[in-house]
Amino acid sequence: MKTYTAIYAIPEMIIVLIGVACIVWLVWTVREHKQAIAKDVLDQAWREVLNDPHYMERRHFEERKRVEDYDHRHPAVAKS
Repeated sequence: MKTYTAIYAIPEMIIVLIGVACIVWLVWTVREHKQAIAKDVLDQAWREVLNDPHYMERRHFEERKRVEDYDHRHPAVAKS
């Protein structure tokens, strides 16, 4: 009698394994798609930066602004 129920358990196990495989495939695909979108966004940002003729001037300005903001927030560190 056990062999009879074991024969019917095999297709059920196969269905469960196929379901798990589908879920894993779906998660993997969504993850890969998100990474591809992030890479495209980063590539586009770099293209904009490299095509900007005033990038170096803007970069120096932003760096100076960041240092001045830090000095303003942390006056004890800036004096030493």
